[in-house]
Amino acid sequence: MKEKLISQFQEKPIIAAELEALEEELAEITTAMNDLQEKRWIDTGAGVQLDGIGEIVGKDRTLFNVLVLPFFGFRDQPDTLTFGEGRFRDSGENWLASTELSDALYRLILWAKVLKNTSKCNVNDTIRALKYIFNCHEAIVEDVGNAKIKIGIGRKLTASDLMIFQAFNLMIRAGGVGIELAESYHAGYYFGFRDQRNAQGFEIGIFADLVDLYNTPKSETYYFGFSDQKNVRTFGEGIFREE
Repeated sequence: MKEKLISQFQEKPIIAAELEALEEELAEITTAMNDLQEKRWIDTGAGVQLDGIGEIVGKDRTLFNVLVLPFFGFRDQPDTLTFGEGRFRDSGENWLASTELSDALYRLILWAKVLKNTSKCNVNDTIRALKYIFNCHEAIVEDVGNAKIKIGIGRKLTASDLMIFQAFNLMIRAGGVGIELAESYHAGYYFGFRDQRNAQGFEIGIFADLVDLYNTPKSETYYFGFSDQKNVRTFGEGIFREE
């Protein structure tokens, strides 16, 4: 504290003693003032500070019935476990759990909400929102015409990821624009061809997965196939038919 005195008080022992006696209390006040200034932002806040920001932007950190509990189930059921791993669910027992987001994840959701509150609904905002919501470094939006877009999310998604997406409703897209399809892929290790950036070949690349962002009912499943086959899709669009 003495070094903060102006020069005329530098060699005054009484003032120096007073400062030494009050140094700990003054340091606490200084720390509190710095925290008040620096820890009220999304990137630096924690706990109740983030909750306060959530009240301002209109997004609580609590999510109700969005996490799939790890019960025994079958292949077509999301996030279930097999024999010896998952317990059987009792009759009437809820298979979903509520949760409060951690500070790290809540920060991403708050930024996504801020973006949605201020967005002009352009494609760059759509990409930024996807990165925040799914906590990924890469997202792709492709205009395919007729007011439709394709979406690529550079991260493999779980059923809980999709439930959180649906619960928050923070997707940004212009009115009247529909989603033709959405897929998730392993950024940097997805299967593709020579002219695709960061694509990998057979035995290295991981196939992308089609994802249903909004649980929309599907009247038809599109399988992978070739140009002389009817109602099929190409790589990254059609799924492989199981034997």
